[in-house]
Amino acid sequence: MKLILVSAALLFACRVCDAAYVGALRGNVDLKKNGSPVWTRLADGQKTPLGPGDELRTARASTVNVYMDDGSRVKLAPLSAFKIKEENKDSVSLGLFFGRVRSWVKKFSRKFEVRTPSAVCAVRGTDFMVSADADGNSRVEVYEGSVLAGDNSGNTALVREGQFSAIPKGGRMNEPADNPDGPNDMNSSIGNPSQIARAEIYGEISKEDVLARAQEEMQSAEYQTRKVAIDAFGNRVRMEEYTIRPEANQFKYVVLNTRGDRFDFGKILFTFNAALPADLSQATSRMITSPGSAAPEWYLTAMNSVMSNTTDKVTEDALNGTMVSNGSLSSPAYNLVFGDYSFYAAGPSEAADNGGLGKWIWTKTNYNVGTGLADFVAYLGQPTAPVLDASNPSGDAVFHSYTKNTFSEGTWIAARDFVLFDDGKILSAGDFGAGLSPGETVDQVTDRLNFERVYTSSLFGGRTIDVMYSAKLLKEAGLLRF
Repeated sequence: MKLILVSAALLFACRVCDAAYVGALRGNVDLKKNGSPVWTRLADGQKTPLGPGDELRTARASTVNVYMDDGSRVKLAPLSAFKIKEENKDSVSLGLFFGRVRSWVKKFSRKFEVRTPSAVCAVRGTDFMVSADADGNSRVEVYEGSVLAGDNSGNTALVREGQFSAIPKGGRMNEPADNPDGPNDMNSSIGNPSQIARAEIYGEISKEDVLARAQEEMQSAEYQTRKVAIDAFGNRVRMEEYTIRPEANQFKYVVLNTRGDRFDFGKILFTFNAALPADLSQATSRMITSPGSAAPEWYLTAMNSVMSNTTDKVTEDALNGTMVSNGSLSSPAYNLVFGDYSFYAAGPSEAADNGGLGKWIWTKTNYNVGTGLADFVAYLGQPTAPVLDASNPSGDAVFHSYTKNTFSEGTWIAARDFVLFDDGKILSAGDFGAGLSPGETVDQVTDRLNFERVYTSSLFGGRTIDVMYSAKLLKEAGLLRF
């Protein structure tokens, strides 16, 4: 995510101001000090000093005020997160990742900055609000004074008192317009909570953050499993998996892998068109393809995923999903189509690109998930198509595949996929026949199966992302059928 400047150029005050601190707060507010991987829950009434590199985040129905010694103040709304990029006697620089922050900047003070994924603003007033949603779009509202706002392409406009401007990610900023509403209630969150769940999928990749989130979520997990298995390389893997429902129309699948000192994980967030039924399989069993002449009651509108080793990550971002008829009279069915399905990868250098998604690799437009067809595919380094290297290294009858794409500008990414039993044996075509034990059913065999994906890339500095997950939990959640 490339953070873009929102600066407030003000005259210097007579006194030296170089201290910020947390004052009043409400609800659950967490602080992560610069250089620390640990989030700490703050207590109300406690004056906590802040410095460069410190991060704050607020939960639902939670707010926090940050005070400066020069009399300036900022308030972070619920479901928001920001970082103090810089704080000294000459300037203050804040990075807003998502949510809303309102700033009351004292006149004749030092330089004051706020950064968002898409906005560029120079503040010439004292009271303004900046917001950033989970898609990277920004908005600035001016309540006193004026703000010179701009987008990533350098287009600018003066937003005056009583006006607002929307700055879409990757697009041209809107012309300033009169704001029909007064100052926003900073006690409420921006947008809907579904966007915040999406932001968490892409934003939390440190082991400490992932485990802290898992510890919290496992208390309300709908499905949960733990087991030890052997991966394709002979390593013992402790697997922990669970599903939860962040919102009525969402469920999230999480898998955690521990191999000695190594930690990898995967998360997928599924967002549907309507509140999900008590029996999740009623929605998941037909979310890719649904036979019949009528569209299913529930369908995916978005799907967001991340796989990571806590240093590198691969993300997929699918939006604008709907079910489309195949047009057949003899075998009618509806298939899932995403208007936009994009793939990203990142090492440490690319982790903040594209709103935290990473380096863009490819995008499929109107991607039919059931058939694999898309209206249009754009890819890194186009118009030169990537060089594809695909094979079945263990033979066509063994569930082990390898795919590598090398793009013209030099980036490459490869994936190795395995289906294997708990003891590490890779599945072969005959294992569902002669391989069955006496009295054992195919369904029982699948409970001993696991899937493993290993990513390598020129972006990863020789590291791998290696995530293994079980067939059993996917079956329980209705995501897998045999």
